[in-house]
Amino acid sequence: MDNRGRGLLHAACEAGDIGIVKTLIETHGLDPLSQDKDGVSCLHLIKRVYLYQYLEPNITSNPTPKDKCGRTPLHYASHSDNIRMVHYLIETFPCTPDDPDNNGYTSIHAACEAGSIELVQYFLTDLHCNALAETADCKTLFYYAIINYNLELVRLLVVKYGLKPHPNHIDIAKAFNPDSALTNYLQKVYSDMIFDMMEEEKRIQEKTHHQKQVQQLINLQKHDIIS
Repeated sequence: MDNRGRGLLHAACEAGDIGIVKTLIETHGLDPLSQDKDGVSCLHLIKRVYLYQYLEPNITSNPTPKDKCGRTPLHYASHSDNIRMVHYLIETFPCTPDDPDNNGYTSIHAACEAGSIELVQYFLTDLHCNALAETADCKTLFYYAIINYNLELVRLLVVKYGLKPHPNHIDIAKAFNPDSALTNYLQKVYSDMIFDMMEEEKRIQEKTHHQKQVQQLINLQKHDIIS
């Protein structure tokens, strides 16, 4: 065991060495569902689909376990941008990217943090996951895309999924680099959003004013008829 409470089976699964994994399970009887001090099982660390498939008969009681933070292997695969593993887990077991950990962090947040445009599109477009998902401390997909400093992903979230930046998002980008393309893009989107809101408010006021004028004219005509 290392200082995290991980043994040989954890290491073999993480390394993807199916030969050692088979020996440890079939000869020495080690349990692939065993957890370290943080509740991380061997399944959380697997990066190869064939290894997970081999373990399927041994994990029927809990094929997608949670660590102590409430994160499943799908969270881990999404965070490491392991696209093949993500597809395998979703298509094989009853798990979804919308499943939150103990803090509301989902696999969609993990994909944004990893900067994985392919996974984000798969989750939001193909699986219709919640693009507005927030963690318990109000961190959004936008937040994780920004801390990854991924302009292409941020632009995708704005253009394709209609997400809008808040001033705190701009502050986060500025903290990394106040003159970056990402910061400039967020400022422009936010400025355009404020301008559009002001124009819409002006249009509503003008419409309301026009409706009042029309109603006043109607009332005046009614008064003339009665007189």
